[in-house]
Amino acid sequence: MFINQTEQGFIEGQGFNFSPNYRFEVAIEGNVYILKRSRCDKKIPKWFFDDTGCISNVTAIVGENGSGKSTLLHELSHLFFSVKDEDHVPAYNDYFAERYTKEMRVAVFMENGEFVCYHNIDRFKNETGMRNVYLYQGSPIFQKMVVNNEGCENISKIYLTNSMYSIEKNLSTDGCISRILLNVDALNTLKDIFYKGCIKRNHRVDAGYFSYIDLCRNQKKANDFQQILDVLYIGAMYEREDKGILSKNLHPDLYVSFDFYADIIQDKLYRVKRKRKQDEGNEDILIKAHSKIKSIIEDSFDKVLKTDSICIAYFNLLYEVMTYKRGNDFSDMGVIHSKDDLKSSIEYILRNNDGVLSLFGNAFNEIKEFEECFWNCSQTECLLPVDDAGYDSKIEVKYGSDSYKRFLKLVEKYAIHQKHSFILKYIRIGGLQFSSGERALLNFFSWLHLVPFFKYISEDVQESLKDNVLLLIDEIDLYCHPGWQQKMLYYLIDEARMLFRGKKVQIIFTTHSPIILSDMPKSNVIYLARDEENNKCRIDDSQKHDETFGANIYKLFDDAFFLEEQGQVGEFAKRKIRSLIDRLKPVYGDNGRFVYQYINENMAELEQEISLIGEPIIKDRLYTMLYKHKMEVGYEGEDIREKMIKVYEEKIKQLRSGENR
Repeated sequence: MFINQTEQGFIEGQGFNFSPNYRFEVAIEGNVYILKRSRCDKKIPKWFFDDTGCISNVTAIVGENGSGKSTLLHELSHLFFSVKDEDHVPAYNDYFAERYTKEMRVAVFMENGEFVCYHNIDRFKNETGMRNVYLYQGSPIFQKMVVNNEGCENISKIYLTNSMYSIEKNLSTDGCISRILLNVDALNTLKDIFYKGCIKRNHRVDAGYFSYIDLCRNQKKANDFQQILDVLYIGAMYEREDKGILSKNLHPDLYVSFDFYADIIQDKLYRVKRKRKQDEGNEDILIKAHSKIKSIIEDSFDKVLKTDSICIAYFNLLYEVMTYKRGNDFSDMGVIHSKDDLKSSIEYILRNNDGVLSLFGNAFNEIKEFEECFWNCSQTECLLPVDDAGYDSKIEVKYGSDSYKRFLKLVEKYAIHQKHSFILKYIRIGGLQFSSGERALLNFFSWLHLVPFFKYISEDVQESLKDNVLLLIDEIDLYCHPGWQQKMLYYLIDEARMLFRGKKVQIIFTTHSPIILSDMPKSNVIYLARDEENNKCRIDDSQKHDETFGANIYKLFDDAFFLEEQGQVGEFAKRKIRSLIDRLKPVYGDNGRFVYQYINENMAELEQEISLIGEPIIKDRLYTMLYKHKMEVGYEGEDIREKMIKVYEEKIKQLRSGENR
């Protein structure tokens, strides 16, 4: 891909090759852009990363901070062609000329075994012999591509990052996903789509019912949606018999509870309590339905609600039915003493009202499914008295139990395969607290797991993905323990192959990890640097870098991340060691002789600092400098020779045991 200029101008006139087996470049001669093909020095086998043919290629982007890695990923995630605007009044000439300069792009794709060059540059020359597609204003080819998802428009771009911040649009669809950003901030957008889909709509329903449904949806947080995603991914891992990077970590007992309708409308209830008596007759439908329910519930039933969580789901359904019926037509309902009374009352309403049955019949059956799932589960104990306002109890679903397996299946059924869900708009799932590293990795894979099923949760999408998938991952190693970094690429490829079966997938990621880089051939690595002269992004010559695949990670750390001068030691430690050297080495005194101006009064402190150093060569050298001086000045109070002997005896012991190689 050739980028003439990014929005801020940091990448300018640069071409990037994302395949090791082909090399193209765009040369600018005068005002003409010329596409050329050059020789590849080292190729990799066609299906090097995946012998099934699903994962066509993987590319790593590395470089120091500020070298343009995330900027390049951003450009790839917005890979589309704007065309030169020829239809504007002369007063806008400068504006559109500048915009066009920034939006000039060239992209080479492999389609059906042949190369195709797409570009929007009017002064363009193709010297490669491949098919050339010029995209311009009014181009019938361009219009056909956009409408039919063909050519360079036949790509779903998935941009995944654990970064919290984004100023970008999270989702772009045209019947399929064109682009989706997956990060913590984007969850709010996806959460709204999901909970909107949970709700069965009927346009003949009273506005009061809709206002309650909106309250339900608006009170859900991104974390509630993440709980659903966690369970979906845990369920997928469970089906695969825990084969995954988090297989040893995802064994949580789950704790299920439900939002209670009275808590959802509590602001309205509070306002009603503050009204004057003459206004009480004007209460809205939500308050009227609540008052009706309170009038038919025995006071002692509050304890049942606190000790049997599924009762809350049934009460929420009764409240929704009451709201739908505007609080009317329930004069013949008796007092509710137990859960059985509650269920019987709901069944009675459903049997005697076709409108209620069509809207709420499936919800009643769904609650019963979950109730049966929890049949052998216990409620968690709470040390507070049951009548205390702070009493809290949840349904405990033990890992590995039949209830656990069934619960995972039910969540999948109603989150993905059913069009609507009553339970999921109220459910809360506890037990999903993990370390920051586990959480980041679970976010990563649970978000990725969602993408192929997106058509089931969004009414705007008929098919989740296009034929080609471009998976972009920013800082793939973020929060990952080195042990996970060793496995990350292997499991990512395995996961993508299962999720995107039948698609052609290309993976491009940025990283700061030499461990992950050791899984990548050098020809699949793009080295970026910040040019010191013009302060712009440049591609560093890969020939200057050593081979990466299966290479020593310490050497990679210096080479791939431009640390040659800094080395592999942290700056604080490096400065401490330099300070030790300065304090141990002799300097010329006023009398023209060497003197040790720092050692004499700080001998014990220096020895203590040296003992902290982990690198044995540096440590031994500093000990030698210290003890040499002690012997020269005849330091009193300890046998220096004996100390040196002990140091070297310990060194010999380490060498014999193989601890220091």
